[in-house]
Amino acid sequence: MVIRRKVPARRKKWRGTVVPNREPSAIGCICFVIFIMVLILCILDHAKRNTCLCIGGLILLCVPLMMTRNIRIDYNEEKGFVRRDLLGLRRYYRWRDLTEIREVPAAPFRRQRNRKRNDTVLVFGKRRIRIGRKAHNRDAFLAVAKKHLKRKEGA
Repeated sequence: MVIRRKVPARRKKWRGTVVPNREPSAIGCICFVIFIMVLILCILDHAKRNTCLCIGGLILLCVPLMMTRNIRIDYNEEKGFVRRDLLGLRRYYRWRDLTEIREVPAAPFRRQRNRKRNDTVLVFGKRRIRIGRKAHNRDAFLAVAKKHLKRKEGA
């Protein structure tokens, strides 16, 4: 009879994607469809040119809202993370460059009664990355970032 030893399981590295709130993208898509239908009706009804241009301008205002789907952060516990902006351009960050993690108010421009600090800002030298309070998979990403910051401060 052969006795087998248990092989210790490898610890999996944390990886994932942080995605901001999808409400602006959904609102942009809905408004885009509505304004396209109104524009088509105006064209078929032979409306004035100014009316069609105004509705066309509203359609163009919906495009940046729909583009918010491009914003995301793909992270890996070993290497670092990649942040994609509104246009889909990538910027690579390493955990060793992280200098500070701060909690900031969600909306500093308006008066808040309870002054909750909801959003989180990661500071990389002069660069800052803001992660909203409603972002999907935010807590797992911040746990990895805080672990690397503690490791850096302890060393």
